[in-house]
Amino acid sequence: MFTITVLFLCFLAAISCKIKKVKAPLITGLIWYFHLAMCVFSVLCLILLFSGYGFKGTHTERVFYTLYAGSGVILYGLTQQEVSGKWVYLCAFYGFPFVLLFGLLLPPLRTLTVIAGLGLLSDGEVKRYPIDDDYSLQSTSVDIIYRYPTYSLVQDKYWFFEKISGDVVKPAGRLQALKMEKSGQDSIHLYMNLVNEPGRASRFDTTISLIQ
Repeated sequence: MFTITVLFLCFLAAISCKIKKVKAPLITGLIWYFHLAMCVFSVLCLILLFSGYGFKGTHTERVFYTLYAGSGVILYGLTQQEVSGKWVYLCAFYGFPFVLLFGLLLPPLRTLTVIAGLGLLSDGEVKRYPIDDDYSLQSTSVDIIYRYPTYSLVQDKYWFFEKISGDVVKPAGRLQALKMEKSGQDSIHLYMNLVNEPGRASRFDTTISLIQ
């Protein structure tokens, strides 16, 4: 709910600034600096994502993306309307909810819009199960988009960063209980109790390597 809450509040703030025709050059300048800083962090997050890395924490990247988009929405409300590249850039942030609304009104695009909206706005449910001081197993679940949770191996790296190896296991069911036992120094055995859609319980045992 963090993403939706922040963007909704920023959207309301932008509308309020437009209606009241707020002129605050100092505040606008400070928000621009913050927005550009979040832009740098967001680009860095994308570069790390393509490299299989990320900042430490389950939702750190999403926080950067959300603050980047939210500050852009507020800047739209504080910036005077004029035909310029900066104005078009800010309109892209403010106009995103209207693009989603337009997609929902068109039956051919409705399903795609719902999936895209959930993927961009939903924080999902992320859980981490520590293996040792350097490794943990992460499960990510986003309803409607993923039928079952996806599992990644997370390795602590380089102070502020971590390496993320996706889809290390693909059990067909929702996790009910998990037990992990290390097999030597470079592998771990997983015991998973799962619940399938009809309500039947099943068991999933596998061994994964810690060196990805």
